[in-house]
Formats: sequence, C-alpha cells, structure tokens
Amino acid sequence: MKKIAINGAGMSGEYIANLFKDHKDYQVKIYEKRNSIETDEGYGIQLSVNSVKLLNKMGFTSFAREEKFNPKKIDFYEIKNSRKICDLDISKYNSEDCKYTTLKRSRLLQFLKKQLENDIIKYNCSIDQINYDKDTIRLIFNKNIINCDYLIISDGVFSKGKSLISNN
Repeated sequence: MKKIAINGAGMSGEYIANLFKDHKDYQVKIYEKRNSIETDEGYGIQLSVNSVKLLNKMGFTSFAREEKFNPKKIDFYEIKNSRKICDLDISKYNSEDCKYTTLKRSRLLQFLKKQLENDIIKYNCSIDQINYDKDTIRLIFNKNIINCDYLIISDGVFSKGKSLISNN
C-alpha cells in the first residue's frame, strides 16, 4: 500500500483526499498546522461548472439548495475607479446538474471534511523539514517523523511546504 501525505487541510487538500478515499492501494493522511479547520462564516467562493461537475461525484448534488446561489452573469470592474468594464453571461455554460455556483467557503469545507474518515486529518502538524531517500519521502512535523511514498503540498498561497522543497 502506497502512503500519501497531504500537507494542508484546506479545500484543495480535502478535495484531493476525497479523490483517493475509495482507492484501497493508497493510504492518505492530511497534515494540518492549525489545531482545527476554521469553518466560521468567512468568505464566499465561486465554483465554475467544471468544479461543480467534479464535486457532484462526491455528492455535491445533495447540498442544500438554499445554501448555494446560481448567478446568471458576472460583472467585471476596473480596480482603480470601480467602473464597470463588462458582464459575462455564465448561464449558457450551465447544465441541469452543473451550474456556476456561489456559496460560503465554510460550507464547502464542512462538506469536503464530512466525506472523509474521522482520523484522516492530523492537526498541529507544522512542517519543519522535507527529506528524500531513495524511495521514501521523510517529513518532519514538530520533531515527529512521517514517511510516505508521495507528498502533495496543499498548504496555501504562503506555502511553507513549497518553500522547503524549492529551498527559498
């Protein structure tokens, strides 16, 4: 069985873990630096039709209709003077089961986490070091050593994992 370590329990980390959950040849663990996943109200998120199509494979179609919004167009504005540039009719890309969708980021995180096994996310695991042996990747989190076959870096825009791999 191949071991996959995912660094970061945000949307992309949880989504990738969901992709692997039914593949018995892989054991997946998510390592998150924080002590929990923030599911406060927070920001909204826009999902393209293709994103919704992928999420539907995980049961997104059962997501409560009142918790999401399907806009028909998107308006584009200039940053400096807030003047409208144009709008885009996105409804023509929609199908009956895959529509451009707006929802709370927190609800998408809750949905993705709910699809995973309870013990898949390990909290308080701030990555300190990444080492490579012949066939193994060695991760050091708070002096704990984790060995894996594959590493997926999914720890956000200011990624410590990517910095450790690229050495800058």
